[in-house]
Amino acid sequence: MRDIGSIASNPTKVKILELLKKRRKADSKTIAKFTRIPEIMLRGVVEELKRDGFIVEENGVFSLSSSGLEVLTKMKL
Repeated sequence: MRDIGSIASNPTKVKILELLKKRRKADSKTIAKFTRIPEIMLRGVVEELKRDGFIVEENGVFSLSSSGLEVLTKMKL
């Protein structure tokens, strides 16, 4: 897992994590709709969040991992 700085310095990552905290689960279309970021632009960011252990994917649906929740808590979001 990467540190809090890798999240805090990227507003797109913060938006995605905040959305998943509020909604609990979301597919890429829902993430794109609520963050107002085109789905194609989200792919790389979502993959990075997944690789770094901040979110998990199951059958195309993403949710916040315990590490992702911990980062948001540390950021007080």
